[in-house]
Amino acid sequence: MRRLPDGGITTHYDPNMVMQFTHHPEDNLQWAQWEKLDCEVLCLRGAESDLLTKEIAVKMQASGPRCRVLEIQGCGHAPCLKVPEQIGPVREFLANGL
Repeated sequence: MRRLPDGGITTHYDPNMVMQFTHHPEDNLQWAQWEKLDCEVLCLRGAESDLLTKEIAVKMQASGPRCRVLEIQGCGHAPCLKVPEQIGPVREFLANGL
């Protein structure tokens, strides 16, 4: 988000970037590559995300690498990692793994 000269707010990215998913819906299907990963993964999922759905997150946990899903309530697709309750679990994962 960014503040406009009139005091309003607007998005701070190009909203057309999501057109990739409209024009090429299969591009984000990376299950073969996912299953080849050999590392622990912390998946941060915004609870309101329409890109990384709850069903996809569950499938990520059930296949591929060792994956822990952390769902961030009140958040869209990408958590900003600006508040302690979002930063803490990432810090813990990096220090200790799953």
